[in-house]
Amino acid sequence: MKKVIYSEEAPKPLGVYSQGVVGGRLIFISGQLPINPKTNEFVEQDIKKQTRQVFKNIEKILAIEGAGLKDILKISAFLRSLDNFKEMNEVFQEFFSIEPPARTTITVKEFPPGVLIEIDAIALR
Repeated sequence: MKKVIYSEEAPKPLGVYSQGVVGGRLIFISGQLPINPKTNEFVEQDIKKQTRQVFKNIEKILAIEGAGLKDILKISAFLRSLDNFKEMNEVFQEFFSIEPPARTTITVKEFPPGVLIEIDAIALR
């Protein structure tokens, strides 16, 4: 059975999609941008700060289902430039020092101005 989840503490969707959807024991988190949900603005153009903000947003959505970052099975990270890979990876190490999830990292041609990263996730509840 499909269940849509929504957190007031995460950025509102910018289009026609849900922040997250639960199907069985899996939680699917839509791609999260580095938006501060309190100001509804992108955080400054710094890959480490943007990556941390994205994880904070994902964490708030997962919390609706009683899950956390530790429950993430798979992450897809989309970078504006591979030049940011090393610093992004350092932030991943902060959040996933033990039993990191599977991950795919790719570059994309275009993002909204100032955006360096987007991440989606699949977690187990």
